[in-house]
Amino acid sequence: MIANNLRKVYTNFDPLSPLTLDKSEFYVERKKGSFDRMKWALTSDNQIPPKFLFSGHRGSGKSTELSKLMADQEIRDKYFIVHYSVRDILDIIGLDYTDLLVSIGAKILAEATVQKIKLKKGVLDELNNWGKPIEEQIITDEGVEIGTEIGLNVFFAKTLSKLKSGKDTRTLIRKNIEPRLEELIEIINNLVITEVEKETGKKVLVAIDDLDKPDLSVARQLFYERQSSLTLPRCTLIYTAPIALLYSPDGNQVKQGFTDSFFLPNVTITKHDDERSPDNEGRSVMKEFVLKRMSLNLIDEDALEYSISVSGGVFREMARIIGIAAANAFSRGEDKIQKQDVEAAEAEIRNDFRRILEPEDYIALNKIYETRDLKELEKRSNDPKDLEKPSKLLHNLSVLEYQNKENWCDVHPAVVPLIKEEKN
Repeated sequence: MIANNLRKVYTNFDPLSPLTLDKSEFYVERKKGSFDRMKWALTSDNQIPPKFLFSGHRGSGKSTELSKLMADQEIRDKYFIVHYSVRDILDIIGLDYTDLLVSIGAKILAEATVQKIKLKKGVLDELNNWGKPIEEQIITDEGVEIGTEIGLNVFFAKTLSKLKSGKDTRTLIRKNIEPRLEELIEIINNLVITEVEKETGKKVLVAIDDLDKPDLSVARQLFYERQSSLTLPRCTLIYTAPIALLYSPDGNQVKQGFTDSFFLPNVTITKHDDERSPDNEGRSVMKEFVLKRMSLNLIDEDALEYSISVSGGVFREMARIIGIAAANAFSRGEDKIQKQDVEAAEAEIRNDFRRILEPEDYIALNKIYETRDLKELEKRSNDPKDLEKPSKLLHNLSVLEYQNKENWCDVHPAVVPLIKEEKN
């Protein structure tokens, strides 16, 4: 529901609140691009189940676009859809490829249970025979019984719950599963995916969200070092991935291991010209994002325009700015957001960047601000450490990527004053 007071504004602009189907009135249509390409790829006649990467900045709207894609009727007619956030079921800080593979099997089975799909008893028996030795070993090593009942869902579900617990327990489970990884893949392929496809008459599609949230070291381990394992499940897969990984020295090799990769750019609010002149089409998209959530009567026009400029065209940044500004206005006893409230929000965001940026980062940021070209930065340096710089700055959002006919980048608007401070 559209906000008609500042308290409701604060709720509607919670940057961590995903755009679910029950909040579809908040959805903002974007230019044709990633959604259409992904839908076309998914509805093509693929003989081998494709494996896709879906990247973009945190807060650029990947979760929203993915949810919209999974709700598309043409996709639902073709696929048995399993869509989940890795943050909801696993510890993303220490995420491991075995955790991810277990989650795929577990979530397919969970969705089959929700849809009341009954698999053959022989499948249950075979899973029981495979899982019992691992469960017994975990019981022996841990000294705590995790249950005597075991079956199709039970082993996966209990293992999944343990993988979100303490580090020692996770290490123990991985130690017992990893030597039997090939068997696990066979179970997922032959006892889970194949049987679900037989029962439903649809292909299995697994879309995993929030895999762009872990540190880059975790992302590298998953998508580069263990890439071959992640592509072994015989179903269509969509993995969200951090944009920064694709700009790292391993980026090309990461992309080559998957069928295709899709990029969701930020909304372009300035043109790619020397003056950084306003991009009115992009600014209209950001304005629509705001006005679908709140009444225009609650924000001054100059405050709204300034908030769009500060956001850098990142939806989550826009939500954060408006939320902070609403709280600022309320604390001042006002009933609408004014430009000074947005400026205070900008200062708060800038201070966050000030805490995480290191002195050498400003050298790279200044070059990017001058050229708006990440490749230009890489050409200017022979230092191997500097090759990692673009990925680091993309990951922490101090550098933002855009797309017209070609991709380009710019410094986050809140960071620009910090560059100028550092130069002086």
